Amino acid sequence: MTIETSPFGDTFGPKAQRKRVKLEVGSLEDLAGESEKMHDSYLEKLDQAKLLSGRSGEDDAEDIGVMGVAREHVFSKGQSKRIWNELYKVIDSSDVVIHVLDARDPNGTRCRSIEKYIRDEAPHKHLIFVLNKCDLVPTKVA
Repeated sequence: MTIETSPFGDTFGPKAQRKRVKLEVGSLEDLAGESEKMHDSYLEKLDQAKLLSGRSGEDDAEDIGVMGVAREHVFSKGQSKRIWNELYKVIDSSDVVIHVLDARDPNGTRCRSIEKYIRDEAPHKHLIFVLNKCDLVPTKVA
């Protein structure tokens, strides 16, 4: 998956040129049939991979029918050890750490590992939580 950006004028405004989804099917039944074909070919490839790896005779009790998650390269951004080491350097050199939380999902935007690190390794540092509400949509728009 490649993420591309386009200029603001090409996306919004009078000269907007949005990309349309190109489907090779004409109806919902065709789409369902196409997805079944793709699923069958996936299962065949999975069986072939088991045969080639020598795991074909193993017990399939552990197989519960859950397919693996397809990981895109873009989702691993910000997960490198170098970035985390820089963050820990900044925390070590500061006296006060301000943790900005999104008001829509405060628990989802908390970084528990940083909180644990400060609690265990640097209890003398102060941790301040700021609840950010500046990007909320007004009620009359929603």
